[in-house]
Amino acid sequence: MSKNNFQDYVCRPYCFFFKDGEKEDLACCGAQIVERLVDSSRVDLMEMPPLQKEIHRWNTYRTSLGGYICRRCPFFAADCDFQAPDPPDDTEPCGGFILLAHLFDLKMIDTGDLEN
Repeated sequence: MSKNNFQDYVCRPYCFFFKDGEKEDLACCGAQIVERLVDSSRVDLMEMPPLQKEIHRWNTYRTSLGGYICRRCPFFAADCDFQAPDPPDDTEPCGGFILLAHLFDLKMIDTGDLEN
């Protein structure tokens, strides 16, 4: 997936933290996993039903997906409020986590897809 497609399909629509022109070389671990799944044809984002950002969805998967996504993320230690011990109620995860939770919820992926 090209950098522009990646930003258009993962970062821009789902990530609260994404800012055009800033840190364009960096991607969260969740976004990198989505990119791998798309590049390997495991997931086709064009076939995915529309995603509504829903706090209950990402809170449901905070612990179960966090070990696969967040703990390996370059932003985890310094920038990740979502996985903080006592995050504010309105804290959003990164766009990669949001999209992966949606794919997991739809049973389009499973934990085996997150392990590589």
